[in-house]
Amino acid sequence: MDRPDIKRMPKRTNPLDAQKQLLDAVHQNVMPAETVALQYALGRVLAKDAFSTVNIPDYDKTFIDGYAVNTAETKDASTSKPAAFKITGKLFPADYPTAIQVEKGEAVYVACGAPIPRGATATVKVEETRLNNDKIEVIREISSGEGIIPLGDDMRKGDLILGKEQVLRPQDVGVLASLGLSAVEVVRKPRIAILSGGDELIKQSSKNPTRIANNYALVVAGLASELGADAEMAGIMPDALEKVTAKIAKALTDSDIVVTIGGTSMGVKDFVPDAVNALGKPGVAVQGVSLRPGAVSGFGIVNGKPVVMLPGHIGSCIAGFYLFAAPLISQYLGIDGDGMLPKLSAELAEDLETGPQFRFQLVHVRRLVGKFLAKQVEGGSSALTTIVKSNGYIIVPPHTTLAKGSRVEVYLFGKLELSQIV
Repeated sequence: MDRPDIKRMPKRTNPLDAQKQLLDAVHQNVMPAETVALQYALGRVLAKDAFSTVNIPDYDKTFIDGYAVNTAETKDASTSKPAAFKITGKLFPADYPTAIQVEKGEAVYVACGAPIPRGATATVKVEETRLNNDKIEVIREISSGEGIIPLGDDMRKGDLILGKEQVLRPQDVGVLASLGLSAVEVVRKPRIAILSGGDELIKQSSKNPTRIANNYALVVAGLASELGADAEMAGIMPDALEKVTAKIAKALTDSDIVVTIGGTSMGVKDFVPDAVNALGKPGVAVQGVSLRPGAVSGFGIVNGKPVVMLPGHIGSCIAGFYLFAAPLISQYLGIDGDGMLPKLSAELAEDLETGPQFRFQLVHVRRLVGKFLAKQVEGGSSALTTIVKSNGYIIVPPHTTLAKGSRVEVYLFGKLELSQIV
């Protein structure tokens, strides 16, 4: 079945306006919270503020090996006139709580992490004492509080420890464990279904079932997963309107966001926009943006769920992904702004001039002494190797001239790129 309205011409929308339109249309679609064990919380987005329920440490402790003394008795102590103390006990970390206390003229040996006995106001290092049987001589005046970590020095009960929207790092997971937690509430990952269009993909798959024919879907799924989504390759859409419609309908049922690859332009078998319009209101909102590459990118809304329509050429597909899908994932995770994408400031390695459209310019960033340098990566829109040679992109407005050395903001494809910048 051919598409009936082949004469339809997509309108080229300002890409930044289109992006805002998409995010505004689904601003309420933040994912609910779910509880996960701490060992699975790394990289997840915290769903609510985390407050300390304890004091850490919950008692005064020493951070050195030494002797707990009353500092008033060390006044004017020196190597020639040391202050003498009798050793009356020993304390180790496991001895908290302790009933031991320091009386006048007494000292208690304390190992690192041990509780401070009552009556002591500081800990003096072993190397600043002279041992003589059961006595020590302190060879300098000690200030109150030396060698002591006071109660609540790290955190106090009620302190805000981690804020909502924090992407949990190993140290964040560690501090949550120190609060006695074994699980934490995080934002559920948005489920993304990725559909590829084209009978040619079905033919390729049938010729060699072990080969992943829709490798562009594999790329998009990987990018989406790195940004925090639960991405699934949901199959191939045959070049028939009713089958495309059925595939998208199933994907909408099973996921929060649908991403299609191919079938978005004006060809006789480009059925994706028609299918989106047939599935529910308001249907296609944007079909075509003033962006090179990526001009036939667009999106629709079907009963509150977004369908991101990406072009079939990989360069254009990546441009559309970062224009629409990447910020959508961040918004669904409850993260404002640029969300999960790392970015850095770099200098252009050569001049750059744009025409009448926005430019989605692939770049390769490398590190130089004291700065980052962004070199433009050129290649055909269907050449996957062009993406392989790149590690980020910049979006440049139309009719713009940037001279070599101009400072630009580069968005990296994901956090994995950080380890590749040399």
